[in-house]
Amino acid sequence: MTLGFSSRFSNLRQILALACLMPALIALMPEFAAADQRVNFLYQPTGFGRGGSGDLYLSQTVMTNSDRLKSVQWIIGETKNQTFDNTGNIVTARPPLDTVMDAFNQEFKAAGYNVINVDTLPAGVKKGIILGSVSIKLEEIDKLYKVETTCSVKISFETWRNGSVIKKLNYENSYSDSTILDRDMILLKTMQTALQELMARIVRETSVTIEQK
Repeated sequence: MTLGFSSRFSNLRQILALACLMPALIALMPEFAAADQRVNFLYQPTGFGRGGSGDLYLSQTVMTNSDRLKSVQWIIGETKNQTFDNTGNIVTARPPLDTVMDAFNQEFKAAGYNVINVDTLPAGVKKGIILGSVSIKLEEIDKLYKVETTCSVKISFETWRNGSVIKKLNYENSYSDSTILDRDMILLKTMQTALQELMARIVRETSVTIEQK
């Protein structure tokens, strides 16, 4: 009986000692932001483009090594609370360049072109596009009664015809939205709309430029 009481008393002392140390242990722990929000985005084409024909070569100068970047998470925005303090990042496993290249492929194909992806445009290329820079930024503000989101997209590229540069173009678009109920899908919707609006302009205006005789 004496040994049992002594053992329980020893355990109690250990628990009390650990409880006293907890504030110090917590103070030593690093502060972590809220969990990052992952965006798994697949572009859906508008199909508004018309008047395209023939081969259109598509290239880019924002070179990335996809093998090296397989484990990279791209930070494309941030989340904030109602006092506009940062609460985390918005991340994606897909580089923004790949997202925009996919959008160009789908939209120009829908406009009637046979899109051919190449590392560099062939000499004397009849119709071509070279993407120069791509930027996609998202922001989500979680307010008490709703979520507000904004997506800004910037794209620069060159249009080519008959082996020469026709124009160097810069496009940008920003789209904002808010919701009370559908909070899980609002980021995807905002990103989709911002890019679709921009691509509709790009395909319409670029097709006219490339097809000019």
